[in-house]
Amino acid sequence: MIELKNIYYSYHTISDCTPALIGIDAAIPNNRITAIVGKTGSGKSTLTEIIGGVTEPDSGTVLINDCAPKNCRNKIGLVFQHPEYQLFAETVYDDIAYGPSLSGINGIELDNIVKWAAELAGLDPELLKLSPFDLSGGQKRMAALAGILALKPSLLLLDEPAAGLDPQNKKRIFSSIRELAENNNLTVVFVTHSMDDAAEYADELLVMHNGRVIAHGAPDDIFAHAELLAQYSLDIPQSIKLQKELECFGIKTRKMLTRQDVFRSICDVFTEHGIYPQMKGTITNAP
Repeated sequence: MIELKNIYYSYHTISDCTPALIGIDAAIPNNRITAIVGKTGSGKSTLTEIIGGVTEPDSGTVLINDCAPKNCRNKIGLVFQHPEYQLFAETVYDDIAYGPSLSGINGIELDNIVKWAAELAGLDPELLKLSPFDLSGGQKRMAALAGILALKPSLLLLDEPAAGLDPQNKKRIFSSIRELAENNNLTVVFVTHSMDDAAEYADELLVMHNGRVIAHGAPDDIFAHAELLAQYSLDIPQSIKLQKELECFGIKTRKMLTRQDVFRSICDVFTEHGIYPQMKGTITNAP
């Protein structure tokens, strides 16, 4: 479990002090995917860096399974918002291989780990021969993620992992992360401003505003309080907006949170009105 106890942090300049985190208290469970959501400047990235041990809080305590971040960094994988800061080797292959090689892994075992991590991150094998600095922004993000996955961390921290990715690769990365989390006791925390990504991929949400946690819980529970989110200029997922629109027309649906929920609900509506058989081919082949 990640335990955050009374965390305070401020950015200091010669003439000013700007609070970034104000009394953060939260417990993030193991083996689940937690999204930290909020508007730009709410403190999401700062909190992630503190959990990862990159930044020390001004006060308060961070424990990861009763261990301070600085004492268990080999178990923490952090992918920054700007992946180009993490890439440095001559080729993408060498970049991914760097971490495992420091642990004494080499030869066929190292080669297998590099290829496994690249595939898991959605990176085309042909890109492994290129310089990481010749990649597009989205490809750099996937290469940085592959380099972290190659270390096989028990805690994976991702700052805006979907930035720069097309929908197909975003889905592929999150699906792989979900599989890793479920099969390898991996705890995942990702930062996002997208409520749609949070609804689709997270088990829990930590909602922040102006350096404070204003809500923490399951997506269903958080998004059920749309009025509270609106007070902080936060939106709800498109899936829930669709559900509310259907309700305005008297159409009741099952829970609509993920894309799969939406698909099943629309199928229910078609079936109820006797039009699903005619539409079946169109719906099942929809992207």
